[in-house]
Amino acid sequence: YKKFFEKSKTSFNTPVDMLSILLAKKCQTLVSDIDYRTYLHQWTCMPDQNDVIQAKKAYELQSDWIYKTDMEWIRGCGWMPHDSLEVKKVQKAQEILNDRLYRQHPSTVKFTSIVDLPSIVLAKTNSDQISDRKYKEAWDVDKRTIHVMPDTPAIMLAKANAINVSDKLYREAWDDVKKSINVKPDAVSIVAAKTSRDIASDYKYKQAHEKQKGHLIGFRSVKDDPKMVWSIHVNKIQSDREYKKDFEKWKTKFNSPVDMLGILLAKKCQT
Repeated sequence: YKKFFEKSKTSFNTPVDMLSILLAKKCQTLVSDIDYRTYLHQWTCMPDQNDVIQAKKAYELQSDWIYKTDMEWIRGCGWMPHDSLEVKKVQKAQEILNDRLYRQHPSTVKFTSIVDLPSIVLAKTNSDQISDRKYKEAWDVDKRTIHVMPDTPAIMLAKANAINVSDKLYREAWDDVKKSINVKPDAVSIVAAKTSRDIASDYKYKQAHEKQKGHLIGFRSVKDDPKMVWSIHVNKIQSDREYKKDFEKWKTKFNSPVDMLGILLAKKCQT
């Protein structure tokens, strides 16, 4: 059925003198650049004519490639005018920002100050007053020349105070006392100390509990164990679900008496 259609579907025949074909040909001739540019004749221009030379100069002036060829030969060659204004400004700024020149020693500066100026004298006096070396110089000299007798009251008092506050001597006396005292192991104080230690010992406190572990096994059910029953009872008291259990049962139930005034009035209105 479709055999002839498949053969002829790509074939299309139009008459040559169809109006649209003629209009298309006429429009093609109007917009054609070949027909628009009709060369009337062939002519030759001499290279030394004035207008040709002027056109070449104008082309060279407008050419970007010719404009850039002047700089191709100098590309990569550095040039620095040492005495130019910009270089001098950079050198001056470098001298201002140079930390080495900024922190140079005062002796390198060409300046001479008067020695007996009031500000200079005041500065020297203040320097001597706040100098720690000048402050301790007299004491260092006196230490080498002054001799203190070892039996003066101040020296004796200082030695006695040193003995009193010495932790080493304090413990040394206690060590000597410990060596000389013989304490019996069954003394009242020793027994009392051991008893107090056992009472305060966490290990002794838990020892009885560790001994009772495993001795309470053998009940037939949980209800026979009084401790388990008591734990269940406490858990029910503390349980929020058990606390709200009765409320959840009764919250959807509502009981009202038959002879309630509101029900009687509703029945009367219904009738």
